[in-house]
Amino acid sequence: MKLTSVVRALTALASLCSAAATTKAVSASVTFDNNRRFLFDTDGRQIDAYGSKVNNFNGKYYLYGNSFSETGVAFGIKSYSSVDLVNWQYEGFLFDPAGNNNPCAASGGCGRPHILYNSITKTYVLWANAGAPGYAVATSNSPTGPFVFSAARALIDPAFDDLNPADFTVEIIDGTGYIVFSALNFKDPNAGNVWPPIFQNMHVSKLTADFMNTTRVSYPVRSSANDLIDNEAESPDIFKQGNNFYVAASNTCGYCNGSIALLYRSTSIQGPWTRQILEGYSCNGQVEGVLPLTNPTTGAVTNVWHSTTVPGGPRTGFGGHIFQPLTFNPDGSAKNLDCASTASFPVSFTKGNGTTAAGNATKAGDATPALAVYSPVCDSDSFILYQTWTAAKSGTLKSVSLNVARGSQTVPLSLTVFKLSSVNDLFTPEYKWTALGTASFNANQTTYTFDTVTVPVTANATVTKGEVLGLFIQGADYSPWCHMEFDTTSGCGFRLFQQGQGQYSWRGLQGKSPPVYERQGKSVKFFAAYA
Repeated sequence: MKLTSVVRALTALASLCSAAATTKAVSASVTFDNNRRFLFDTDGRQIDAYGSKVNNFNGKYYLYGNSFSETGVAFGIKSYSSVDLVNWQYEGFLFDPAGNNNPCAASGGCGRPHILYNSITKTYVLWANAGAPGYAVATSNSPTGPFVFSAARALIDPAFDDLNPADFTVEIIDGTGYIVFSALNFKDPNAGNVWPPIFQNMHVSKLTADFMNTTRVSYPVRSSANDLIDNEAESPDIFKQGNNFYVAASNTCGYCNGSIALLYRSTSIQGPWTRQILEGYSCNGQVEGVLPLTNPTTGAVTNVWHSTTVPGGPRTGFGGHIFQPLTFNPDGSAKNLDCASTASFPVSFTKGNGTTAAGNATKAGDATPALAVYSPVCDSDSFILYQTWTAAKSGTLKSVSLNVARGSQTVPLSLTVFKLSSVNDLFTPEYKWTALGTASFNANQTTYTFDTVTVPVTANATVTKGEVLGLFIQGADYSPWCHMEFDTTSGCGFRLFQQGQGQYSWRGLQGKSPPVYERQGKSVKFFAAYA
């Protein structure tokens, strides 16, 4: 989506360097919680953006982050847009990650991207971590690209030229650009064999007026303790509230399943800085950024802590996001994060300009709930699955789409859409369903995140409201295919059944137990489209 209106002034979200909205501010509300960690776009695909940041540009919210879907590791930067922070539209890559004119094949893979808006040149400036020296910078006339990289790097304080620049943030506060960066020290003789493997310190610098470089003068962001916590700080973001500058950060983690949540505050970027630990495991995540949301009625700004939550290990692509508003005390300190599973956080904010995004999933005739709490399940090596549901409407069924993630498969994923008279048919030997469509998918047709695969309906497409439909899912392999599941409630119409791989005969002491049985209270994530 390209920027079509002329930028005239900065919005109240000045700390995001947001181009001004051209319509009257409209109040909206969003409720965040600690359980619903997976986000999906309007076509039903998992949002594939990590080390991400949400910005407000020209009255619309944009989420940027590294893509892990294509290669399993950071490969390019994807963008999504929303007016309500709930319905996200995929806007594509900011540049061609496989092209020859970008530095993202270097160390860092264009990690933890951040974008600023230059209201003088009316250009968007992308910063990314792409190995030494300094940081890669690129510009575009649109918040969704394409971005063109500069031949020159943005260089950091020369005192750190022999260290590796790493996690960072750039932000505009009161019209001045700032960078907070960490410098990896692999040479420190105190590094351990077990931990810590490296040391890193955070530093803050001002940016040049065009936001394309640093002034190369930096100040340390550390507490008076100057201890191992300060010397392992990373993933920063900077913002200002009242008279205080704040730097949110974590400890050395690297897309892990939890890290100390740090918050530094000072009345000057030169320090001294006061440090807080807001939570020992950051609600099982690692901070990515802080999102300021403005209530248009009161003008109050709520700073929302944004974390990536990942399972640990190599599958960063199975990560999600959590958002939680920060609450501040009169002395400028912040209250601890609330990691309770039952916690929810309603926030009033300025709704973005334009209409709410819609796509294949939001327009689907039958669909599992978009805002359910979904979890990854990888068990196609052990089970055949039969997802059933009752048709919500009469009409012509067009296709059925399922969220799937690949591993190292050699066996295709086989899917069949079918009709049956009741779920009891699944327990009846010699039963033959009415097939509506069949498709198979090889590993190279899927991704390492939960994108969708689609089965076209090619026969018997006319369905009646209340009719029982099903989706057969099979893909036995040493490396199982992965899908998503959520907890269902009685009477919701979604039921999931399983059959052990290779189990095709009666079971039980009486010889009357079928090999198919219900996976109680569960359903896979899918949607069905009607013509």
